Amino acid sequence: MKIIPITIITVLIIVGCSNGNTVKNTEPNAVINTTKLKSQRYLHEKKYEDITFNTEKDWDSLNTTTITKTLFKKGKVHPDIHTFGWHLYSNGSVWKNYNFSMLWGISYFSYSVEPETGSYKSIHQWKTTALIDSAKAANCKVFLSISNFGSKNNATFLDNPKAQSTLIDSVSRLLALRSANGINLDFEGVPKKSKSNFTKFIVQISKRLKQDNPNYHISLCLYAEDWNDVFDIKAIDAHIDFYTLMGYDYYGAFSKTTGPVTPFTSSEKFGNGLQWSVQYYQNKGVQLDKLILGLPYYGAEWYTKTSQPGAAVVKFRDHPPYRNIRKLYIDSLDIPVKFDSISASTYLVVKEGANSYKQIFFEDEKSLSIKYDWIQKNKIKGVGIWALGYDDGYSELWDLLTEKFSEEQNTTLHNLE
Repeated sequence: MKIIPITIITVLIIVGCSNGNTVKNTEPNAVINTTKLKSQRYLHEKKYEDITFNTEKDWDSLNTTTITKTLFKKGKVHPDIHTFGWHLYSNGSVWKNYNFSMLWGISYFSYSVEPETGSYKSIHQWKTTALIDSAKAANCKVFLSISNFGSKNNATFLDNPKAQSTLIDSVSRLLALRSANGINLDFEGVPKKSKSNFTKFIVQISKRLKQDNPNYHISLCLYAEDWNDVFDIKAIDAHIDFYTLMGYDYYGAFSKTTGPVTPFTSSEKFGNGLQWSVQYYQNKGVQLDKLILGLPYYGAEWYTKTSQPGAAVVKFRDHPPYRNIRKLYIDSLDIPVKFDSISASTYLVVKEGANSYKQIFFEDEKSLSIKYDWIQKNKIKGVGIWALGYDDGYSELWDLLTEKFSEEQNTTLHNLE
């Protein structure tokens, strides 16, 4: 696969992988229709949907966050690579420890849509956060995520032209307020019946925002597989500057057996993987030089009765961020890290008692390095991170980005301040 990199203008339109994406594996009921399931993004929103704070310090207090000064290897992202990450409002001021020089773009999550009107339920700290100023100072582009979750919410919004017009007007003002570079639209649960309306909305928002500012960036996030067939690539491709593939939640809260959040290759044991998903969209007409691969900085954790990968799930426990996996299991308990060569994924097994275990699959330096090398080899446009700050207090994942995607490197550690 040979793709010539191109210069791309983008607004991110993100649709989460729980909205009709199907992940195939070898469990009983081999095809999982995730229309009724919960992505990690969706679970995050359900957890915090009733909490409204006025400042980032409030979120820091809720999360008992202490910003740890972390030393990073110095670098600057290569101009041909789009490294992209999402900042969650619930992460408060953790952005103060981001290595912005290694990010092409960052999206603030999020403008939460009121489906009946198109206005926002909450914009969190978008209007005030200094994250935007810090990103711009490092020549990192800034985007605003717009989120809408659930089949009913999406059908309601996409069937209402007035609500769509209200949203577009509101977003236009919010982008201008912060001199931002574009948007990140995260619609999870788009029903099949809404395909035509969804297509029209994508075209409409692209045209309108580019009328406002031709330099705004337009992009669409793709599920691991478009089970509900809501992406009309032929109709939208001329209005999309790049696509973002949500390369995670292949296994999660819905799974009957344990497995990798992001299997790299397809296998009889774990089903379709990241390479399969990329080829799936290539077959639909998506070019690799218009594609960013989103990868997880979180894991999936289950209770099981056996220690082998692919064990039957007794109960799903959590989606722990990378920092918690490091702190609670690797650093504190000295649990040995294991590597599954079938899926190129990392995992831990924690013995709880007789015939009782916890299994945690996640990404680390080794598994991400394999995926990053593949991205470079195939001239894929870049890599996405869900979510920034999930590794706060640890430098290795930032340093890996520098090693793989920096145009200039200095292995001397430096403090961001």
